[in-house]
Amino acid sequence: FGARPHFRPNPYYEDLERMEEAVMSILHNLEMENTEIHENNHKLKKEITFSRNLLSQLLMENTCRKKLVPLKQESKEVHLDCALNQKYLVDFNKKDKDQQRPDPASSGLRKCKRAGIGHTPVRELPEE
Repeated sequence: FGARPHFRPNPYYEDLERMEEAVMSILHNLEMENTEIHENNHKLKKEITFSRNLLSQLLMENTCRKKLVPLKQESKEVHLDCALNQKYLVDFNKKDKDQQRPDPASSGLRKCKRAGIGHTPVRELPEE
């Protein structure tokens, strides 16, 4: 067998190796935890951005709804005015037709006027 001297390990060296293994294990765990925290942080930032956008959209929608209420009321009033004006015009046309008497001379002029021929004579209004 060899004439090599027997090497006896240093107890402090073995302690240092064990401490290095423990430190490396702790370092690995911290790196894994750091990666997980970084991923969670990224997800939270995305959720915060989404929430801010959602809040902004909700505020905008609320503002639009507040502006829409008077516009709807105004629209109802305009529709009512239009309906009243239309009824007034229908009634006015009925009264106008009832008051008009057929005039044979003017009916011929109307046909010419529609055709684009001739001129419209000035009619005098009846005295009251």
